[in-house]
Amino acid sequence: MKKHIVKKSVLAVSMLAMVIAASAQSASSAYFLEGFNQRYQLNPAFAPEPKVFMAIPALSNIQVDAQSTVGLANFLFESKSKPGMLTTFMSPDIDSKEFLDAMPRGAQFNVGLNMDIFALGIGGENSFTTFNVKMRNSEQIVLPKELFGFMKASLAEGDYLIKNLNINTKTYMEVSLTHSHKIGDNLTVGLGLKLLEGVAYADVTINEIDARIHEDEWQVKSNGTIKASVPGAEYKLDPETQTFDGIEGFKFNMPGSHGFAVDLGAEYDFKDIVDGLKVSAAITDLGFIGWANMNTFATNNNEYVEFDGFNNYDVNGDNNEETMDQINDDFNDMVQLYQTGTTDKKERVALSANFRLGAEYALPFADWVSFGELITYRTGLWSYTESRTSVCLSPCGWFDLSGNVSFSTLGSSMGFLMNLHPGGINFFLAIDHLKAEFNPQFVPLHDFGLNFSVGFNLAFGGKRND
Repeated sequence: MKKHIVKKSVLAVSMLAMVIAASAQSASSAYFLEGFNQRYQLNPAFAPEPKVFMAIPALSNIQVDAQSTVGLANFLFESKSKPGMLTTFMSPDIDSKEFLDAMPRGAQFNVGLNMDIFALGIGGENSFTTFNVKMRNSEQIVLPKELFGFMKASLAEGDYLIKNLNINTKTYMEVSLTHSHKIGDNLTVGLGLKLLEGVAYADVTINEIDARIHEDEWQVKSNGTIKASVPGAEYKLDPETQTFDGIEGFKFNMPGSHGFAVDLGAEYDFKDIVDGLKVSAAITDLGFIGWANMNTFATNNNEYVEFDGFNNYDVNGDNNEETMDQINDDFNDMVQLYQTGTTDKKERVALSANFRLGAEYALPFADWVSFGELITYRTGLWSYTESRTSVCLSPCGWFDLSGNVSFSTLGSSMGFLMNLHPGGINFFLAIDHLKAEFNPQFVPLHDFGLNFSVGFNLAFGGKRND
């Protein structure tokens, strides 16, 4: 394994060899569709429509969520010395100002995977209870603009200060029990209890990189840490410098990281005042995981390190793998981390919680048509706010369709959901976000956003009459 998780991650991001993938849940496009069984994951007050539903193992709800503020076009340019050929931003052909002017303030990446492994829901009188097992993964990365400016500097003299580089990833299993209960004719409340089992966690925080470039000499001083909880991982240290050199191997070890979270929700039907108006609110994933055997690595904050700089690359991209390995090694030389210890105490890390507020109005003369407004706020390393306006159509008892437009901290986008639930089955396909322009290799060229969901469930006993 090549050197250093931090540099490997930074390398992959900076060269856009992959789209670093945020904490996904269920499709927001389905928030106002009663025929969508997984709505309880957005608001535990929402009860599934059938009397009993069962999720097809590993196929009932699969969601992938990915956003990026940069794309391949931020790093590849047409060569001025070789017209018709592409070159990387590290080429002397590319003006530093031209490159940096096209970059956003920071390169941010947010990716998640959410997959239901099994779910079973049973309805009672004015109530519904759902048991669910799922796997969740989220990754968040923030790379400051100054990092790329420093890489581009080559041997241009000057002082550089790079702040707030963050990489965070976690994978965990979730077992939940959700109960929705109707109180009177207007109010429905919901509660979800979740037991969490951590699989792997890593957090890279580089608070500051202080670099000095004078004549042919580079000096770098870094202030940063890595925290990692990976069961069975064997960490390797460089025999000469004793710096962190990656993960050498794994020994099977049962995860010992546990956590707890709650979902809270409510919906109120204002039919006595305004026929067709419903207002709802929810807080989901309010909790934490206590990560066991947390290994920590840190820089020597008082020591400047001699650094050869970023140079001598294959800027024309003829050998991308070799170029990426070289950049990886350069980052390894620039930021050196030493193991500072392993704690037997569990370290609590909060989940990214979601806050939702929704309002829906169904037309009194055509109640199969409704309009909804959903406000969502998500906490975390890269907080997120979204306003989504939806038009929902349910022309018959087994077909629903939602079209929507959203405005968020990631920009604007459009989404849709198609939900089929005839007889004893339920199939849905949803895209919450779709904003992308790809090259022939399907690598995003510019800022990118995609939230895709698909699932298949079984239903029994007909529809409830709550």
